[in-house]
Amino acid sequence: MIFRYNIEETIRVKDYFKKIHLPSNVITDVKERGQILVNDQNVTNAYLMHEGDLLEVVFPPTHQGENIISIKGDFEIVYEDSYLLVINKESGIATIPTRKHYENSLANYVMSYYKRMGIEANIHFVSRLDAPTSGLIMLAKNSYILTLLKDAGIIKKYMLEVIGHMDKTNGIIECGIIKEEGSIIKRTITNEFINSKTIYEVKGENKKNSLVLATLCTGKTHQLRLHFSSSGCPIVGDELYGTKTKDGILHLHSCYLEFVHPITKEKIILKSSPNWLIPDWESIEI
Repeated sequence: MIFRYNIEETIRVKDYFKKIHLPSNVITDVKERGQILVNDQNVTNAYLMHEGDLLEVVFPPTHQGENIISIKGDFEIVYEDSYLLVINKESGIATIPTRKHYENSLANYVMSYYKRMGIEANIHFVSRLDAPTSGLIMLAKNSYILTLLKDAGIIKKYMLEVIGHMDKTNGIIECGIIKEEGSIIKRTITNEFINSKTIYEVKGENKKNSLVLATLCTGKTHQLRLHFSSSGCPIVGDELYGTKTKDGILHLHSCYLEFVHPITKEKIILKSSPNWLIPDWESIEI
């Protein structure tokens, strides 16, 4: 993989790397196994560049993680290029390997896909989804792209069905979220501080439940599940903070991603609808 930069000032290569936030481990890897070219000539990171120069950084092949077992599995690809992969994850699939899902996580399936397609990439989830949560999830194909995306201001929205009706048709939920004492998985609400924020809008209602579109302003573990449970309207199918349903599906779906591509600078908007929508709600736009 090669990244090209048009230089607009007098600056040393190593200082330019700092300017573009190239991680130190990536720089070391490029120096040892890749190439640094200025105007088609090999240079060191101490080379002094000038306005009009073309810097090319040749990244070495990625060492694919040996800790992630390659297992063939099906998944839906929503978007892919040389830098990114966006998948529409099914409910019930863990994002990364765990003791319970050591060989049947999305990471296992993606690693198999990379190897079968001859893609030199490792597993870098930009953000994760709980196993019961379905919808859009993004991966960077190398650590440099992951670093760029951390400050990309990604807009993430979720569609969820809650039990009952919210007090307001739109609003903001803010509170503190901490680990529940004595539990590895569960979180709980605290009033001592605020570290989580969700903006929501009610998009549909029936006699029992409501369809809500929620925008994450922060990304705390179980944030949406706790926010709506604490508001008196737990998400349908939430076994941790509500009640189990007959279909065994958590009605929480990552439905919208909006971001500026870290390389092409193109604005990208991706959408996905959950498969648990009732007919009256299928026409509602995200």
